[in-house]
Amino acid sequence: MTAGMGLRIAGQAIVFLIVARLLGVKGYGAYSAVLALAMTLAGFSGLGASMIMLRDTSRNTAMFAVCWGRTLGALLITAPPLLAIYFLLAWAILPDQITWVVIVCIGAAEILFGPVALAVVQAYQGHERMARAARIVLVPVLPRVGAAITLAFALQLPESARLPVWAAAYLICAAASTGYALWLLRRDFGADLKVCWKGLGQALCDGWPFAAGGAAQKVYVDIDKLMLSRLASLEAAGAYSAAYRVVDMACVPLMSFFSAAAPRFFRAGHDGVDSAARYALRVLPLPMLYTLAVGFAFYSLAGLLPWLLGETFAPAVGALRWLAWLPLFTVPRRLIQTAFGASGRQRNSLLVLACGAVLNLGLNLWMIPLWGWWGAVLATYAAEFVMSGFLFASIARDVAATR
Repeated sequence: MTAGMGLRIAGQAIVFLIVARLLGVKGYGAYSAVLALAMTLAGFSGLGASMIMLRDTSRNTAMFAVCWGRTLGALLITAPPLLAIYFLLAWAILPDQITWVVIVCIGAAEILFGPVALAVVQAYQGHERMARAARIVLVPVLPRVGAAITLAFALQLPESARLPVWAAAYLICAAASTGYALWLLRRDFGADLKVCWKGLGQALCDGWPFAAGGAAQKVYVDIDKLMLSRLASLEAAGAYSAAYRVVDMACVPLMSFFSAAAPRFFRAGHDGVDSAARYALRVLPLPMLYTLAVGFAFYSLAGLLPWLLGETFAPAVGALRWLAWLPLFTVPRRLIQTAFGASGRQRNSLLVLACGAVLNLGLNLWMIPLWGWWGAVLATYAAEFVMSGFLFASIARDVAATR
């Protein structure tokens, strides 16, 4: 999984460098704002049915066919209302400089196609076919690399047309990669596009805390980019988003680690939160060492950003130096959050994540107008510390209660 994610990092880095240079700091800020809104709402697609598929398949692979049909049904009934909400919020929140071509293309890519591809990855995770899951994770990046290179070197576009053309290419790449993922899943497991309505209500009831938690996580991670574009400027949003994107790419190996560990978390969680917490503590040292090394590297090398992305991204240097240490503080919180979810205590982590997202939103409303991207950084760290404290206190209480 790490090997596949490593190749994904390389592809994403190429796309990031080309697209950031092509769009400039203002265009990249607009792109990041739209993407943040679309990805936040995409977290609700399927209402967590794919996570229930992963859970049940990891415990009994004979359940996969039924769980896959339920996941398709959940995606089918949630996508249209989510798209409608997305368009309404885009009209109300996003700056007027962003065209509807960009909004429609990125929204369709993230809300319609993204959740389907993620469900395919989780299907392979449930079977512990990590090599295949890694391939599906990598697939969307490859056509985007080709599209970015084509836009940068083969097409001489005026500045005003670059973002709309890139958004259209982004949608085409998402559709193609999702189609390939579905074809591969059918070849390996015989999974077709037949919807299973039986038991869907229970799957949604069990899964919605996972979806709400994922959406709360997205709000916590991405709302500051959207708010910077509205409360400060697209230039501030672009600089901050570029720094955050660098940190995100460095966290991809951590995501592969969590993906590979997910089935084992669910098996440990079957024996209760105490067992899941012990497994979390057992696997904690390796990701902590990795994030410490990444923090030192980014703090030392942040000055290279304007050379890589262009001089308009000079403000991103300071943002990267402050954000470099964020993964070090998020890893323990993510592990405890996963332990709660795997042991049937999704609502505990959901409540904490929701509170963290609301706190982050409130702090951003106050700090961004005063200090721009620096306010967004402060709000992020403050919300992270509060969430971590509540999660650790909650799991300590639950573990003590089981003894």
